[in-house]
Amino acid sequence: MDVCIFLTPPEGLTGLLTPERLTVFRAWFIHEWTQDAPPGEQELEEDLQATVTLVDHLLQQGASTLARPPERLQGSVVDLLDELSDFFTRGEHGEDHALVLATDRKPEDRDVQAAEAVIGSACPERTRQLWRHLAWGRAPGMEVGQGIGLKRQVPSLGYWTATEAKQVREDLREHLGGPPDYKPVRGMARFTSMLQRGLSLASRGDPAVALDAVTHAVDRAAREGSGLLFAR
Repeated sequence: MDVCIFLTPPEGLTGLLTPERLTVFRAWFIHEWTQDAPPGEQELEEDLQATVTLVDHLLQQGASTLARPPERLQGSVVDLLDELSDFFTRGEHGEDHALVLATDRKPEDRDVQAAEAVIGSACPERTRQLWRHLAWGRAPGMEVGQGIGLKRQVPSLGYWTATEAKQVREDLREHLGGPPDYKPVRGMARFTSMLQRGLSLASRGDPAVALDAVTHAVDRAAREGSGLLFAR
């Protein structure tokens, strides 16, 4: 599964969830789940209706409340993130609300996960934790390094704020070389290279592909003062 990396407002995901985009998403979501139902049987199932109710809450109270939804809606947050990921990557948000790709490079999930070995042995803790949000997803309001449904079969939507994207950029520049392999520049380079090869064989992912994509994305985000969104 390819990972698309989009530019966001500085605060990340919630900045994308404007009333206009949420309204388009709401209509798209209902259509997706009811279009094949027979006439008169187009009511949403309970869990799907809960997602719509959460969207209605965001429309009424503002997207920032996704970080602290009412208790009755907290169980729908991950479902909403999954649906938004599909909505964004399929381009269903409409031309007037189009998302801009930070890079045309689209690593696969297995590339992103394989790169964790390199990040984990070469970069500071802050980037190790942020990489988890790229690899496995993140909900607004979540502390850095914590994950919603970490290591799920299908990773969820993730994001970095503008400040976090700059931190990753600084750490990649300081601790990793450039293409074609993005090896660590000091210290544990030989060990990391062996670990990288072993993990790549196990996952059939290529860490350099993910690191190349992220390097281009954080460079652009830093220039434009943007955050980054990871959708698949």
